[in-house]
Amino acid sequence: MEKQPVPDIIRKILTARGFESEEDIQTFLFSGISSLSDPFSIPDMKKACQLLMAAAERGEKIFVYGDGDVDGICATFLILSFLDTIGSEASFYLTHRLEENYEIEESFISDLKKNGYTLLITVDCGISSIGALRKAEEYGIKCIVLDHHPADTGNLPGFHVYINPCMMGWDESVSNLCGAGISFKFTAGMEQLFPGFRDKKISDMIEIACLATLADFVPLSGENRIFVKEGLKRLHFTSIRGLAAIMEYYNIKPPLYARDITMKLNPKLNSPGRIGKPEIVLELLLEKDEASIRKLIAEIDRIDRERYRQIAKIMKEIEKSGEAETGFIVSGGNCRGYGGIIASRLAGKYKKPFMVCYEKDAKLRGSIRTPDGFYLTGISAEMEEYMDEMGGHRNAMGFKCSSVHMEKLKKIWINARWETDVPMNWDCELELEELSPLLIKEILQYMEPFGKGNPAPLFLCREVCLKSIRSEEPAEKKLWAKKGNSFFEAYIEDSSAFTKTGGEKADICYTPYLREFSGLYRIFIKIADIINHSTGSAG
Repeated sequence: MEKQPVPDIIRKILTARGFESEEDIQTFLFSGISSLSDPFSIPDMKKACQLLMAAAERGEKIFVYGDGDVDGICATFLILSFLDTIGSEASFYLTHRLEENYEIEESFISDLKKNGYTLLITVDCGISSIGALRKAEEYGIKCIVLDHHPADTGNLPGFHVYINPCMMGWDESVSNLCGAGISFKFTAGMEQLFPGFRDKKISDMIEIACLATLADFVPLSGENRIFVKEGLKRLHFTSIRGLAAIMEYYNIKPPLYARDITMKLNPKLNSPGRIGKPEIVLELLLEKDEASIRKLIAEIDRIDRERYRQIAKIMKEIEKSGEAETGFIVSGGNCRGYGGIIASRLAGKYKKPFMVCYEKDAKLRGSIRTPDGFYLTGISAEMEEYMDEMGGHRNAMGFKCSSVHMEKLKKIWINARWETDVPMNWDCELELEELSPLLIKEILQYMEPFGKGNPAPLFLCREVCLKSIRSEEPAEKKLWAKKGNSFFEAYIEDSSAFTKTGGEKADICYTPYLREFSGLYRIFIKIADIINHSTGSAG
C-alpha cells in the first residue's frame, strides 16, 4: 500500500486511540476491498469450502439454517445466492425467536434425516447446539457451522467443521466478524474453488456484509471497517432489486453514512423477525419480480409501524411504573419480540444495563443489553446455572429459563458488580475557534464509518461560556457555546448535566457536526459531557 498523507487532526485522534505505528494508521485509514485477506487464512475455511464443493458435485441435499435477525438473514442470503449460482438447490429455515429456542433442536436433525438431507450449513447460530451436533454425527449428517457467537468449543463433535473466531488461530483483522461477515468470507472461498465466477461473484455483494455488520454492532475495525466503508459506497448501486427498492421507498439516498443504515434501514429489516416472520426480509432480498417486491415492502412497512407503536407504549408503561430503577423488568407478555430493542433503549437512556423479559407457560424469556463500558461476562456466568438457554455477546444476550428462578435472577441482577471498561472521555483538545466546515468534512472523510469500536471523535475545549436556549424538546437541552469570537449552537442529551440558564463557564467534551442547506454550511456541536463548572461572564 502506497503511503498516503494524513492530516494532523486525524493523526492526533488515532494516536489517542492507540495507533502506534505509521503502518497501523495507514491500514486503518486507507484499506479497501483489495486489502481483504485470503479467506483460506481463516482456520478450517478451506476444509469447509471443500466439504460443500464435494456435496454440491455429488448432488447431495443441502439445508441452510440461519438466525432470524438481520445478521442471520444476510448470512443465509449469501449462502443461498451462491448455491443458486452454481445450480445447487437448498432448503432453508430462519429461527423464530418468539416461541423457539435459541439453538437447534435435536428433533430438527431427526427431520433432516427423514427427508434425506446430508449436509447442514448453520449461519449466525449453531456453535452451542451440542446435542443437535451430536445427533447429526449419529445420523451421518455433516455440518458446516458458520457462527461468531462465543461458546465452549471443547465439547464440539470432531465430525463437523466449525468456522468461529472463538477457535484458535484467527487473525485480529477478522476476529470480530459477524455471522454474515463469516458467510461472506466463506462464499469468497467457494469462488476460489469453483471456476466461472468472473461475471457474477457473490463476494461482490459487500453491501450485504455492510448491513449485517452494522446491524450486529460488532466493532468497526479490521475487515469490518472495510465491509462497512466499501459497502456504503456500493449500496446505491446494488444489484439486489429488493434492497434497492426498499432504500428508494424510505428515501435513503447517497451520500450514505453508517447512521443512515442503523437508524433508517436496519430497524425496518429487523421488524418482521421481532414478530416471528424473518423470512419476509429474506424473500425481499431473493425476489426478482417488482410487483412481489412492492408487496413485501408494504408488509415490512406495516409491521414496522406497528413495532413503533408497541415500543412507544411499552416504554411509556415502564417509565411510569418506576421499574427502570432496578434495571430488571418483567412484562406480562406485551414485550414479546421487542425485549432486545427495549432493553437497548433503556440502557442507552439510563446508561446502565437492563434485563427485559416476559413470562409465558411457566417460562421466562428475554434479552439483556448493556451500554458502552459494561460487560456481561461475569454476571452471565452467575446466571447460567438457572438458564435453560443463554447466548449472545458480552454486551447483548438472549435467554430462556423456568419462571421459578425469577427471584434468584433478580437478586443476582440487583447485586451485580459489573465488569466495566470506561472509555477515555476525549480524543484530543480542539478549540472552538479552530472549527470550520473544511475541518469537519476532513474528520468525516478520514474517520467514517462511525460505530462500535470507532466512535465519532470527542474533543475537549476548556473555559467555554454556555447559555441555555429554551427548547421544545425537554429530553435534549439546547445551548449556546461561546469562546473568543466563536459562537455555536450546541445540544446536550443529558439535560441534567447543565441546569444553569446563563453565564456558566465550563470545560466541554464535544463532537462537531455540519448542517447543509442550499450549499451553505452551519456548524453545531453535540456536548457529551460538561466538567469543571464555574461562574463567569458570557461576554
